[in-house]
Amino acid sequence: MERHEGVGEAGPRDTAPRDPTTSGVLPPRLIGSWSRPARLWLAAVIVVTAMAVTIHLLLLFLYLAPANAISKEHRELVNSYVYPEFDQNWKLFAPNPLQGNIYVDARAEVEMPDGSRRTSDWVALTGQDIESIRDNPAPSHADQNLLRQAWDFYTRTHDAKGLPVGLEGQLSEAYVRRIAAGRLGPGLLGGQVVKVQLRSTYRPIAPPRWSDENDAEPVTYQTLTWWPVSKEDFR
Repeated sequence: MERHEGVGEAGPRDTAPRDPTTSGVLPPRLIGSWSRPARLWLAAVIVVTAMAVTIHLLLLFLYLAPANAISKEHRELVNSYVYPEFDQNWKLFAPNPLQGNIYVDARAEVEMPDGSRRTSDWVALTGQDIESIRDNPAPSHADQNLLRQAWDFYTRTHDAKGLPVGLEGQLSEAYVRRIAAGRLGPGLLGGQVVKVQLRSTYRPIAPPRWSDENDAEPVTYQTLTWWPVSKEDFR
């Protein structure tokens, strides 16, 4: 039987050179063709990103870890970085899990072109978030947690008289105020928003019928004072 070299059961052997750009592997010559400034820029981006991630994880670790000499020494630095955007909330677990729904509303005092003042109706901020989340298979982190965690941060850093406790209390006020100002907008009712006010409604979740827990906890309300706002609050 005559035998032909390079021919098998699957057909003739492919001896044509392959195009490296279509093989899924980046040819070394392409990397080497980058200019020196481009390679330096890429290396700098990688180093800066790695440093930023390391510092972020380190500060969060010091915040979450039990009190120690390092966290006590740098507490002001750690808290100034964590609050308010990276605040942690452990109320899903004991000893004090949330057992109610909190609804936050806001309204504005508006200065009209003629110098008079008008007060807007209450706007359901929590209702806006619920509407954005409902029937959304992939709701945003902001819709789910921004207002909720900001309000929890506020209540944890104010005393029974509504006075801020230290720097964290002042930060929480600014955080909540800016969220409300951003939701209401600088212009309302044909005028300029100059003050905002917030209120909350706490509705306890009734225990299941088979439970022996007491469901007599009442609905509670809290209305904050009016806060002046500036152009910085609407950014």
